[in-house]
Amino acid sequence: MRPSLRLAAFAAAALLLATPSRAQDEDPQPVSTRTGVFTTEQADRGLELFEVRCGECHQPADFQETFLESWSGQTADALFRDIRNTMPEDSPGSLKGSEYAAVIAFLLRLNGLPEGAEALPASTRRLKLVLIESPQPDSTGGLP
Repeated sequence: MRPSLRLAAFAAAALLLATPSRAQDEDPQPVSTRTGVFTTEQADRGLELFEVRCGECHQPADFQETFLESWSGQTADALFRDIRNTMPEDSPGSLKGSEYAAVIAFLLRLNGLPEGAEALPASTRRLKLVLIESPQPDSTGGLP
């Protein structure tokens, strides 16, 4: 191979190695529950599941006063794993991942967090990027 051709090949290889891969560009970024991490439909489905699968032992009010105090600052993955590993009490882990995610979406909405355009994922890898936070106070200092 001629020196100039070799140099051109080397330069092209170096350029390819220095360019970030497309997969890196598409890595999901961390998000807050304040930004709308679930859909209306998903939360509605979560309410239905809550009533059928959780309602025998739990009431929505059980998850309103202390829920965000307990989970704020943790990831949705931690909540997802906790619920999946312990609920329903008579058969933990028996729901589909999407069903557990829907119940979590319902609980987030119940606590005043906004809905968004995309459903809360059921992938623990992606849920690790969702930070649970209390809703932002409105302009008067109150919660929505």
